[in-house]
Amino acid sequence: MDTYLPSTLRDWKSRRDARTLALDGDYLLLELITPSRAGSITGNVVAIERQDDSGDNQYLLRVVTKGRDGQYILKANNPDYDDLTATDDMRTLARLRNIIDPLDLALGESFMREDIPALFGEAYNPGNWNVGHVVLAQKKAHILLVTLNKQGRADEHKYMDHWIDDTHFHWQSQNATDPTSKRGDEIIRHAALGIDIHLFVRDTKLAVGKAAPFTYHGRVRYQSHQGSRPMSIVFGLDAALG
Repeated sequence: MDTYLPSTLRDWKSRRDARTLALDGDYLLLELITPSRAGSITGNVVAIERQDDSGDNQYLLRVVTKGRDGQYILKANNPDYDDLTATDDMRTLARLRNIIDPLDLALGESFMREDIPALFGEAYNPGNWNVGHVVLAQKKAHILLVTLNKQGRADEHKYMDHWIDDTHFHWQSQNATDPTSKRGDEIIRHAALGIDIHLFVRDTKLAVGKAAPFTYHGRVRYQSHQGSRPMSIVFGLDAALG
């Protein structure tokens, strides 16, 4: 059985992969360990429960190793924490399978424009977010906020955005963007530059007389482009939403 939990484990070094914990608050994919499906845990990262000196439960992530004398040693990846010898009062809870990006949990969910910045650790500022293409340079992220039905907009803002099929999206850039501009180049070379492009789409600007929410379709990958000022770009999605 797999589950995910927000992390409150503090003794793991900050590197983002399945063997290391990044930060407090990260979601961890854990495989619960039960007597019927324990298997071998040597060499695995496991969640350990024990009681501290005050009697409160304490949770640790440690790599399980075995000493020459057959005793299990629990090693922390953070050098600030000493190794522990496994004792009978410790309970092995689960194996660490992965660290889950919170944005993966947001796939298919709907968000009002003013709620989207918080997904990226940002505060909402109308001057920055009331546009269709937001660049978060420090986060190495481009956010595309797309309204498919452009009815009522001026012709110069009626960008040709549409679904090609379930896993490909055609997006037209702002009129000032060309392949040699900073934004155009970052979109084309985003994978090599380590930049993520996130796609949010809504059908219309209004729903029942109020601002309509955007659906998050996840990270997209540059596939091809044509033209300049504006650029017509095809993005690929990892998977279609159900």
